[in-house]
Amino acid sequence: MHVLLIGLGNMGSKYLNKLKEFNIKPVLCDIDPSKNSLCGECPFYCHFGDVKEEVSRVIVAVDPQDHVEIASKFLSEGVPVLLEKPPATSSREFESIYTSHLLEISEIEAYSYPVRNLPRDLKVEEIRIKRLNRGRGYIDPFWDLAWHDLYLLQILFGKVEVKTFRKGDVWKMEGEAGGIPFTLKVAWEYKGEAVRRWDLSTDRGEVVLDLLKEELVLFGRRTRRQRGDKLKEMVEDFLKGVKREGSARRAMENLRILESLV
Repeated sequence: MHVLLIGLGNMGSKYLNKLKEFNIKPVLCDIDPSKNSLCGECPFYCHFGDVKEEVSRVIVAVDPQDHVEIASKFLSEGVPVLLEKPPATSSREFESIYTSHLLEISEIEAYSYPVRNLPRDLKVEEIRIKRLNRGRGYIDPFWDLAWHDLYLLQILFGKVEVKTFRKGDVWKMEGEAGGIPFTLKVAWEYKGEAVRRWDLSTDRGEVVLDLLKEELVLFGRRTRRQRGDKLKEMVEDFLKGVKREGSARRAMENLRILESLV
């Protein structure tokens, strides 16, 4: 049985590197035939429908408009699928697959050191988030960047309600998560230093989650990840069948939130 990796672009190549670290030679699929050079020992196809090998797991990292079509094929065959975000371009499209118990959506930031080590008994009073990137994504800064923080808000605090949003050089969203007010600022092609940071005001003082540096600052005390990486940990869980319950439900909620911003 094989692991099938579909899509060998930016994220797909990162998944391939992690699979190689586990000494796995996956079956590869990409519409660009030159991508077969990324792993000369790996079976390669240009269309997922041509794959002949039996597969036990599928990772999909292609253009979001093709996610549901590809995932549907393998889910219908009883194969677990890890789908890169966003899993679809609309909630209506995603409805056809999101209830499958075999489907997981990438939530790489859930494996971030500061997220995993944030004390859950804190009384948080306000959340301020910045995700300012030098590069670009597929759809727009909210879909590409705010996506991560919206699922983290759900994981850490509960239901997310957006009150206001605006576009600009830096896009801004305001709302509540589990009743706690938050502001979220995101940007593509940011001219300054890249930032992925949460600042929390709590009843015991200020807390910082630096998702870029993998650091947690808890009331002035700084700790950080010493080894490992979050993408590798997510891939390992998927390969072992360790479930992140609710990832598809959170993705559906993200889609509905983002669709409302019109």
